[in-house]
Amino acid sequence: MATEQTTNAPTNVETSQTPVSFTDVSLDTLRGHFNDTYKVSKGSASQIVLGFRSMSERLQEPTNEYQQVLYPRLKQLCTDLYTKYSETFLTSFVNDTERQVFGANLNGNRNTGSLYRSIPSGVNKNLSYNYAQFGQLVRVLTSRLRFIVQRDANNVQRYKNSTEEFEAYQKLQTSVKDFMTYVETLSNEWNKLVTETRTQFAVSETQEHQTRPPRQPREQREQRQPRQPREHRPERQEHSTRPPRQHREHREHREHREHREQGEQRSRQPREPREQRETRPPREPREQRQPRPQGHQDGQWQTVGSRRQRH
Repeated sequence: MATEQTTNAPTNVETSQTPVSFTDVSLDTLRGHFNDTYKVSKGSASQIVLGFRSMSERLQEPTNEYQQVLYPRLKQLCTDLYTKYSETFLTSFVNDTERQVFGANLNGNRNTGSLYRSIPSGVNKNLSYNYAQFGQLVRVLTSRLRFIVQRDANNVQRYKNSTEEFEAYQKLQTSVKDFMTYVETLSNEWNKLVTETRTQFAVSETQEHQTRPPRQPREQREQRQPRQPREHRPERQEHSTRPPRQHREHREHREHREHREQGEQRSRQPREPREQRETRPPREPREQRQPRPQGHQDGQWQTVGSRRQRH
């Protein structure tokens, strides 16, 4: 299963054809479908919460005073959000219908945490969890929860046909509103801490990347074979040494040019001065002019004006 997740990481696609079941909608179950290389834009609300947990697990020991202030609090905020979310939505249910409604809207309709399409919600659509920052995950999570609150259950056919599911969705909306307030509080607390710490240690936003959780080692991010050393790679095939093809016009008239070069070259007569050309008599009418001599009668070409036609 782990190999399939890594292979499908860029698109959050599960290759398993297992029938969808909402018997277990806990975050512990979704962790089996999660990978740090998944795209944040294709994650459901529950998968975004798993991203917070992953962020706290990637945090290493601080290496300077600035990190000593931020890292412990960041780790605590991620852990608190994960625990609060699980206890609020995915722990206890009145009946199976409520479990199914909560699970489908929070975990995705496949109960894997992944969505069918990308919904960036204010972040780059290619952003993966191992690069995401706390504020970015908060932004996407808030967008997912806001959609649930603003959705009108009266416009959903299955909720219109089932009173039990309709009431379960209304209960979910009420819980989501309260949780959004909690998320906003955590976000404001984090932003305030970051601002104060930057001022205290004179750290600019361009230096903020030093506080980001480090990426996992390459062997954990990608299960692919290492590249071969340059000396072991196959040599590139040399390009053909034949001369380039001639232009079509050159190919068509090559035979005629060769024939003309073998014969006598016509010499052009110098033009008369302008004053002599202006005083010369007008040209004879076309019908009185002498016919032009024919071209190469015994050859394959004949000159007609400035165009050459093949017999």
